[in-house]
Formats: sequence, structure tokens, C-alpha cells
Amino acid sequence: MAVGSYMGRVFTVSNRKIFTPNNLKGSTGSDWANHEIIGRKARSQWVGPKLKSYTMDILLRAQDGVSPRSTLDFFQRMAESQNVDWFIIGGMPLSEHPFRLVSVSDTWDAVLNGGTLIECKVSLTIEEYT
Repeated sequence: MAVGSYMGRVFTVSNRKIFTPNNLKGSTGSDWANHEIIGRKARSQWVGPKLKSYTMDILLRAQDGVSPRSTLDFFQRMAESQNVDWFIIGGMPLSEHPFRLVSVSDTWDAVLNGGTLIECKVSLTIEEYT
């Protein structure tokens, strides 16, 4: 069953494959400027909304039907490129704008003799692209 998608990768849970984001955290807000006034308090001025951003972890395990090394390589390439894509969860985009992949970090949890990666955790940070 599809949970969502990002960068052409479908987040899914089935009896053959588990590929889902965990610890999904988002943030948004607004930017403000302060204008100093001699002898008085500064005046605040709303500048505009901040870009939405999300962080998430994805556990990549060979036993779950996911190739950890190729999936990690894919996300690293996307982070180093200028590609943007819609971040979709539950059939709906989380913003009216696509997202860029800002950073990727990884933790290699299990490597077999010969260097085959069979389990790693990937942490992604994405930000709205306008």
C-alpha cells in the first residue's frame, strides 16, 4: 500500500517491501524585521512566510525488499543536484510548492563481509522550493 512519495520514490508497506519515512518532523513560521527607533521600542514588521521544511529518517534494509546502497546513492545524487519534487503523504502534497533535498546523512548499521551494505538509516532534510 502506497503511503506517499518523494523524488520518484514511492513510500510503501506491503508483504514484499517496507519503505517508509519515520520521525517525520516539519517546521514553518514567518520572517519579521525590527526597525530601531531612537528613544522608543523597535517596531516590528512582518516580512513574509518562511519556507516549510521537513526532516525524516528512512530505514533501508535488504530484508525489507529495499537495496540500501542504491537507495542511499540515489538520495545522495538528488541532494547534489538541482532536482525538486512534490512531497506527498496520504495522496496529498504537504505544500503548494515542491521541495528540494537539502541534505542527506547516513548511518551504516550492517555491512557483510566484502562490503555489502544490508542495513542503514538515512536522514533527509527537505525544504520548500519557490
